[in-house]
Amino acid sequence: MDDIALIKQFREGDKRAVEILMENYKGVVNKIARVFYVKGADRDDVVQEGMIALYNAIVTYNLDAKVSFSTYANECVKNRILDCLRSGNRLKNKALAESLPISSVEETDSGYLTPEEIAINAEEADRLKSIIDTSLSESERRVLDMYYDGKSYAEIAEKINKNSKHVDNTLQKIRRKIKSQLK
Repeated sequence: MDDIALIKQFREGDKRAVEILMENYKGVVNKIARVFYVKGADRDDVVQEGMIALYNAIVTYNLDAKVSFSTYANECVKNRILDCLRSGNRLKNKALAESLPISSVEETDSGYLTPEEIAINAEEADRLKSIIDTSLSESERRVLDMYYDGKSYAEIAEKINKNSKHVDNTLQKIRRKIKSQLK
């Protein structure tokens, strides 16, 4: 079945259609993710962001567009990963992106971290944990925990008896809450 037919089925309520599309394009997302390096993120994080972009592409694709879904999806995935790359390189995210547990002193480009740098990184990590603990509802924390455990949107949706779009909306809400607290 072609992409357009699957998108139409999904929009008519067939949840299996979106799962098929996501599975069909997983290899494309992995291929694009291999090209990029996002500081402070492992490849699985980059792939996850690509999968989020793929889902958004399925939701937002204009069925009357002159561009193929494949081209549209590729651009959406690349743009999302590039946005993450830019975001990861911003100064306000530097402490979180480069933080290390206090028990693991590692060599960096400029040598070993000083005790002061380790303490600052640990404080930033504690601050982030505090924001998550105080700003998120129990259901949001549950979704976030499953997301960090590497569960797919479909797996999370199944666990909480909601759809994948609900999971995406919840994760976007979590990001906004955390981002507003970090300013």
